[in-house]
Amino acid sequence: MTKKVLPLENSAIELSEEETEEISSLETRLREIEAFSKDIQQYVDERSKGAEDKEILECRNAVIDACNETATRGIKDLNLKLEQIKRQSESGIYKIEMDLLNNLNPLFESGIYGANKAYSVNMKDMSLKGELKAKFSGMEYTSELTYAHDVLTVKEVYGELSLPTWTKSLFSKENKLKMIYVSEYTITSMNFDGDRHIDVSFENKKGEQKFKIVSDNDTYQIYHGDFDITSDETLLKSLDVDKIAALVEDVRKYMEMFIKSQTLTHILLDGKDAVRNNEVFDCLKLIAEQYGDIVRESLDKGYVKNEITIKIEASDGTRTEKYITKEEAFDQLAELGSEGLELASILGVD
Repeated sequence: MTKKVLPLENSAIELSEEETEEISSLETRLREIEAFSKDIQQYVDERSKGAEDKEILECRNAVIDACNETATRGIKDLNLKLEQIKRQSESGIYKIEMDLLNNLNPLFESGIYGANKAYSVNMKDMSLKGELKAKFSGMEYTSELTYAHDVLTVKEVYGELSLPTWTKSLFSKENKLKMIYVSEYTITSMNFDGDRHIDVSFENKKGEQKFKIVSDNDTYQIYHGDFDITSDETLLKSLDVDKIAALVEDVRKYMEMFIKSQTLTHILLDGKDAVRNNEVFDCLKLIAEQYGDIVRESLDKGYVKNEITIKIEASDGTRTEKYITKEEAFDQLAELGSEGLELASILGVD
């Protein structure tokens, strides 16, 4: 990954430096034209001060007009050139930034070890769209997500579920407890903060009946519209809390495991755009730090001396291994020059 993105970041730095140099040169020329025009006008004013002859005054005015016209034209041309350079540079830098994000995407797609990952999923244009925000060590990255289902029901994510609520009786003004079957309801939003908070909202096809389940620290609140079902002792007795807990857990699993595509959109370092500020390599060093301890433990406790081994268990139970020697890892990183040697030191393979 470093081999792919370092040349891109270096080209972005070079392009940015060229732009800065060109802009600085043009801005200097603009200042010189404005200063020269001002000096000429002051000189002519001083030389013609007190003059009453028509010819001298006409000459004075002609010089000032000619100076103004030429300076204005020159300033306009330089400003147009300045805007053109900025547009071309911005276009070039934007292309490099997109290339960087596209190349980095596979690294971030499976998630960075140790990062806190928060998910936000909403129904947009009849399709589930999500966003992943992950944080670690002063770094944050954002990815756009699409999911396995365009339209997701409660039944598909969990199974059979009914929720209690009050309804008016046809023959009486008294409220009557009713269990509403919500399995066919469409999920409209899901959120998981990466820690203890999870919420899920769902509604019927007409959007007339809406429910929301909120979980914080294994406590649950269930809303039917604006009414809190869990605040009503009678309704609470008709609620199967185990089912609610299972639904919340399945919602979390769905957000994490049923991602169809993931596209990296932003990387922030200390709250600032790391790609725009050419700090991608600094981010790679932080990522390497996340794995450094694992690499060292693998080297210390591995079956083969100086070999890093990764054991992989697939969802169907199949187990495989991947391995690389410390020397091979170092040689590959050393090919990248000083940056690669720095990564090798962070990972503990130097």
